Amino acid sequence: MKTKQSRALQAFRRVEAWFAEHPEIIPASGSSAQALTNQVTALTGVIARMTEQGTEQATQRSQAMLVAKDETTLRAELRGLHMKAIVNVATALRGQVPGVGVIRMPVYGIRSENLVASAEALATTASVYKAVLVERGLPQDFLEQLAAATSALKSSIDARGLALSKRTGATKSVAGDHDLGRRLVSMIDASLAHALRNDPATLASWRQAKRVTIKSSATRSTSAAAPTATATVSAVAGAAPLTLVESPAASTLVSLAQDPGTSASVPETAAA
Repeated sequence: MKTKQSRALQAFRRVEAWFAEHPEIIPASGSSAQALTNQVTALTGVIARMTEQGTEQATQRSQAMLVAKDETTLRAELRGLHMKAIVNVATALRGQVPGVGVIRMPVYGIRSENLVASAEALATTASVYKAVLVERGLPQDFLEQLAAATSALKSSIDARGLALSKRTGATKSVAGDHDLGRRLVSMIDASLAHALRNDPATLASWRQAKRVTIKSSATRSTSAAAPTATATVSAVAGAAPLTLVESPAASTLVSLAQDPGTSASVPETAAA
C-alpha cells in the first residue's frame, strides 16, 4: 500500500470513529440523514476492503520473495546437477556414439521458463541414448530425476506468477477503494458543513478528523524543535566576548569578569 493510501485509510478510520462518538449527528441532520447513513456505511466497507487487500499485498509480496529464493535453488539443482551430468557423459561419448553430440548445455543465465524448456528438450533427446548413458554411469532413473527437477522449477515459476497476479489484484482494489473513500468523505463533508453550520466546535472537530495527514504530529514537533535548539546553542556558543570601553569603571568590571579572583575597587571618579 502506498504512503498516501495508508494515510487516507487512517483518515477514513478516524471518520468512522468520529461518527461512533457523535451518534446524534446523523439523526439531527434532517433531510441528509439517510444519505449520510448510506455514505458512512459505504465508507465502513471501504475501510474493511482496504485493510484486507493491504494485508494481501504484503502477504503476496512476501510469498513472491520466498518463491524467488526457492527458484534460485531449484535452478541450480536442475542445471548444475541433473542436466550437467547428462551432458558430461554425452560429451565423453562424442566420436563413439553417432549423434550424441547434439546433447548440450543451454546458455548460462537464461530465464527460468527457457531453462525448463531446455530441460524438457534435453530429456527427449537423452531418452534416445538412455541405454548407453546408463551404461556409462548415469543412474537408471536419471530421466525421472530430470523430470522431477524440471517439474519442481516449473511449479515455482507458476507460484511466483500466481503471487504476482494476486498482488496486482490487491493493488488495483486498494487504489479503487482509496478513490471511492475520498469521494465519500467529500460528500459527507458537504452534508455536515450545512448540518453543523451553527455548531463551530463540532464542525472543527469533524474537519480535524477527516484531514489526511502527511506526517505524524510527533515528527513535525521534533523537526520544528530541532532547529530552535540548534539556533539557541549556536547563539550561546557564538556570543561575542566582552569588549573594553572607554570608561575606567567599565574597564575594571571587564577585568573582574575575566578574573573573578582579582579584587579591585571602582574608582571614585566612576562612582561620581
